[in-house]
Amino acid sequence: MKNLEQIRAKNALEAAPNIKGGEKDGEVVKKIPPMIRDSGILAAAAFAKEKGKGYQSVIDAIVCHLKCDGIGIMPRNETDFIKWLAEKVDSAKLRAVTEETMAYLNYLRRFVR
Repeated sequence: MKNLEQIRAKNALEAAPNIKGGEKDGEVVKKIPPMIRDSGILAAAAFAKEKGKGYQSVIDAIVCHLKCDGIGIMPRNETDFIKWLAEKVDSAKLRAVTEETMAYLNYLRRFVR
């Protein structure tokens, strides 16, 4: 059985080639954690949706990670991350989602070039 660090690293390695955007491809992944820290994950996801492809690729990677075996924070049948966060998640779960997302992004930002 893999531990959380192994799962995060594996998912980040798989997602890294799909992260594009910014002056240098992948710079967007470095901008998401401060947004989450300052405004919360819901606001960061809304910003990413508004900004488009580069930022959305990071959110898509987060969603994939949150749904994966071993993490399973987000149900696999959910399709809209923002709607799920806004309507179906209580504050304790929102904190758990935020913590796991930040831990995952520590790996993702290191693997994206």
